[in-house]
Amino acid sequence: MSFWDDYKRSNLNPLNLFGREDPSREANRYMSRIPGVGHQYYDPYINEGREAGSRLKGEYGKMLDPTSFIDEIMKHYETSKGAQNEQKELGRGIGATAAAGGFAGTPEHQKEYGQMASDIMSKDMQQYLQNALGVYGSGISGEQDFYNKGYGASGSLADLLAGNLASQGTMAFQGANQTNASRDAFLNALVKAFSQAAGSSAGASG
Repeated sequence: MSFWDDYKRSNLNPLNLFGREDPSREANRYMSRIPGVGHQYYDPYINEGREAGSRLKGEYGKMLDPTSFIDEIMKHYETSKGAQNEQKELGRGIGATAAAGGFAGTPEHQKEYGQMASDIMSKDMQQYLQNALGVYGSGISGEQDFYNKGYGASGSLADLLAGNLASQGTMAFQGANQTNASRDAFLNALVKAFSQAAGSSAGASG
């Protein structure tokens, strides 16, 4: 069997490259699906985080003006039923004491009642503000959690896509090297064959 017959069936023959599977191409069939799968699972968290970030930006902006921020909360304040009951009880108690002491309706009576009623209202307002800020803080904490999850998902997706792209690039490079190596081997084999043929021909002529 001649060199040419052996060569035609060998993997060095570039014509045979068309009949072989390209590993990088086969792998890319699956790797090309990775970005879509990554977006499918990460995008919901990323979108929620983006929306939460926008809301947080607006809420944090309000806090830059503390007075306005507190005023906005307190404009919804209404005296609680508990404070109203305390005021009624206070009025009855002060009235009974004043009547017994003989100074009901006097400026001293009115001043004492007014001070105690003011203390009840002040305490009620502070409690309302504290409760409102607690609820507000819980809302901010929840939005921050959405934002953090979105931020984490965004980083994970970026790492996934970058790693996938790097793997595809590496396989493409290796595939090109393999093709070039096969072509170089083919050319070297041809040169060697022609050299041997030329040597044989020169020997026969001599």
